[in-house]
Amino acid sequence: MLKYLLPFFLFLPLFSIENNLFTGFGVGLGSFMGNKTSYQTDFWQQTTKDNSTCPDGLCIGNKTSGSYFGYQGNTLYAVLGDETFFDKFKIVGLRFYGSIEYANVSLGSLEKSSIKDTPARDTSFVTCTNCPPVYPPPTTMVTGKVNMKNVSDPQVELFDNGIWISYALNLDFFVNLPIDSLVQLFWKKMPFFKVGVYAGGGVEYATLKSSSWDNLEAGVNGRSFFASGSGFFANLGGSIYLGRHNRINIGVKIPYYSLNSQNWYKYGDPDPWKQQLLRQNFDISKGNEWRVSYIYLF
Repeated sequence: MLKYLLPFFLFLPLFSIENNLFTGFGVGLGSFMGNKTSYQTDFWQQTTKDNSTCPDGLCIGNKTSGSYFGYQGNTLYAVLGDETFFDKFKIVGLRFYGSIEYANVSLGSLEKSSIKDTPARDTSFVTCTNCPPVYPPPTTMVTGKVNMKNVSDPQVELFDNGIWISYALNLDFFVNLPIDSLVQLFWKKMPFFKVGVYAGGGVEYATLKSSSWDNLEAGVNGRSFFASGSGFFANLGGSIYLGRHNRINIGVKIPYYSLNSQNWYKYGDPDPWKQQLLRQNFDISKGNEWRVSYIYLF
């Protein structure tokens, strides 16, 4: 697919009436007048234990899950790209550009109605109870049952010091109403002025980091958090040209992907013969975001 798209974008300017490089900056109105960009985190955690006395050699404990609803502050972003017009009145065209974004994020609080507890498939396993923490085991081994340790409900709060950074390639098609060309039929001194709409989208890679958060179930405090993901998004909005070099965009960005983070921790008894493994999974989705940007066309 990419081998066909790349030549398309490289040679498209050859068919244009006018081609302009542009750069600019913008703000995602994550907290504008209380209209916060939402984040939903679907979380689950579960214990396991590699042991031959369980089916397929894996003991599976209970699983708890829940959803968190957070928000972000205002997004700051910058863009660099190319705008192409296909007619002399500058009515129809497209924009191909790259962007980078930064935002502060809180993953918020647990929604109590979302909490679920799935019972353990295996409640216990058989292992050596008199073995030292290192191999080899003693000549005479004493075995016994050890209970799978139940995980608690998800903790009430996640972190509020997250940093969101994303990198994207965008392609937007636009249609303008040539107000200036119409007015110039009666008033020749009418300056360059157009109003239009655009629709498009792109692909994006995003990361969410926290330098320090307290993981209560794992008993780990002050450790960093990292989640990443990539996928598609849509752009919809309107534009106003104020002269030949200035454009204002107002629109909405609609993401269609999520970020993921998985972590594993030693859990329960420190004795490696009895110790289990705690797995935690985070799927983080970002809601729609209203955006305003200023663009300078060269």
